[in-house]
Amino acid sequence: MSFTPFILLKFLLKRSVAVLCLWIFMATNATAVSGLQAGVRETGAPGKATEMHLPADQPFRPWIHDPAIFEADEGDRTELREVVKPEVNTIKLENLVPPIHFGSGEAEITDNYLKLLGDVLDSMHDRANVRLHFIGHTDSLPLKRGLIAQYGDNVGLSRERAGAVAEYCQRALNLPPESISYEGLGDSRPVASNATADGRQLNRRVEVQVWYDEIIEKQVEEEVIVPREVNRVKVCRTETVCKLRYKDGHSHRARVKNLIPPLHYDKGMMGVPEKFLQQVRQALKNLHGKQNVVVKFTAYADNIPLKDQDKRIYGDHIGLSKAVAQRVSLAVLEDMDLPSAAVESEGRGASRPVASNDTQQGRALNRRVEVEFWYDDPLQNLPDEPQLCPGAPGSETVTRVYDSPSGGIKPILFEKGQPVIPDGYTDSLRRIMGEIGDKTHVRLQFVGYTGNKRLDRRTAAIYGDDIGLSMARARRTMAAVSQQMGLTQRQAEFSGRGYVQSDDVVNAGFIESDTSRVEVNVVYDDLIVRDDLEGVEVMPMTREVRPVDPFALNLMRITVDGKPIDDPGKCSSDIQRCTDEALANAQIQFKYDSLKLEPRLNVTAWPRTIRYQDLAETALVENLVHFRLYTNYRSFIERAEVRIFEDEQHVR
Repeated sequence: MSFTPFILLKFLLKRSVAVLCLWIFMATNATAVSGLQAGVRETGAPGKATEMHLPADQPFRPWIHDPAIFEADEGDRTELREVVKPEVNTIKLENLVPPIHFGSGEAEITDNYLKLLGDVLDSMHDRANVRLHFIGHTDSLPLKRGLIAQYGDNVGLSRERAGAVAEYCQRALNLPPESISYEGLGDSRPVASNATADGRQLNRRVEVQVWYDEIIEKQVEEEVIVPREVNRVKVCRTETVCKLRYKDGHSHRARVKNLIPPLHYDKGMMGVPEKFLQQVRQALKNLHGKQNVVVKFTAYADNIPLKDQDKRIYGDHIGLSKAVAQRVSLAVLEDMDLPSAAVESEGRGASRPVASNDTQQGRALNRRVEVEFWYDDPLQNLPDEPQLCPGAPGSETVTRVYDSPSGGIKPILFEKGQPVIPDGYTDSLRRIMGEIGDKTHVRLQFVGYTGNKRLDRRTAAIYGDDIGLSMARARRTMAAVSQQMGLTQRQAEFSGRGYVQSDDVVNAGFIESDTSRVEVNVVYDDLIVRDDLEGVEVMPMTREVRPVDPFALNLMRITVDGKPIDDPGKCSSDIQRCTDEALANAQIQFKYDSLKLEPRLNVTAWPRTIRYQDLAETALVENLVHFRLYTNYRSFIERAEVRIFEDEQHVR
């Protein structure tokens, strides 16, 4: 193996400013060469970072994308397909077994009856989801005082009897709990006259129905979302929207809520108040021009655990609320002589409280029956274009007023334009705030009210009207109380209502007073469930962002960090803002500053390994090394050279 001891490579550049001398050392020690395989040796230490040019004899692909790949739509698409959907129909078989009659508060269930019921179940072993449903009935005689305290009314008594029979049959036949259900209908469905003892005996019964599901698979044409698989992420160039469509049986139906105030009930409610029935009657009269009007009663309960007696009758809060809703619906049916299809009832237990269940006042507000009116509306259509996806239920924050068990908070009065804060008042406020310390954003709310008096000219010139005067007094009171209690700005808020001193103007009307005052409430934030898409199926889908014209007329859009609030429309500035936020969240910064360019000078050698001699039978020169200069100020270089030394030769 031999190298020319000194190789001088000269090449001229544009102008003369500096001279570059690059020294590359290549060892030629014979001992080192003999230890290499096939006469090949490395010119640099393995693993050492080397700045080098791309090889000249190998094809390479630049790190750029073909612009054509970005023209394809990367979003999901919708198409109509024939899909197989199971349709479940619940078959209810009646009179397979005779009803169980009650005598003087007791019923006898014989072994033959249980055997007959077991044989019926055995004969239906090939059916899906076979279960027993027990329906309790009573006569029309009113309950005595002791039974009223225990069961409430005939509906509660019939449910208790149905539950007792269902529990006995479940244990005797060794059935799973999910195969048993029961309900009580009271005296609403007599089979004989209640005028005679024999007729009442026949009406005091528990009917047994055998239910099973009939599953039918049918092919339907349905719009489905076909997702597109992508191997790259388009930041802020795709968006998730939702396609809305009605579920079966809900198309072209309009719902009216809050047409009448909810009915608040207590445990001892024996009947529906006449005032409530009158409100429902008036609402139906106002909707007389609508088609297929249906009144839906939805009952809610508080979260207080049921006692042993109520637990046996109703089971849980869902059962209690269902019974209350059914009682109200039966009362409306009877009072207004409506068909049964015009009234629906539902119980949702303690799922959606409107007030805190920590106080008696809050629990009274949560025990309620809300009323909805449904009717056919041919104009009730959903948009064909995808819309913004609705938020999940429970995502809306509302302000709750806390009612302390120790009593209400007295208002703060004014004397000579200054608030009069009694002794110990702030200590009481601090104690009440501590009672709900586990709540979110506990704070004091100051609400100012004025008397129903005409403002004099000087006061009107300063405050404008009664609203301005009440707000100024509320703010002054808030400042005084906050100073004594050491509250932060986030722990207090104020507002003014003028002389209208009513929390519910719609239902209670305008309430006025001659006393000016500032009411103080302890409030906190709470999440409530808002589900305005009942009967609507929401299908999320991904699509390409199509920017709208930012200069179009009659467009009012609100976006936060590039995300729209009201409709999916985005303009180019929204996309840019979204991209900036995404890069900031990923802690990625793009920066270009040509003034901070540092000088670079280097030389690269290729290939890194060479053969000790050239092979004549190949076209490639195996013992040839190419050197390349790299610099970012080559205009200042006139001449450069590469010097190669032997291993033991001094570099000077």
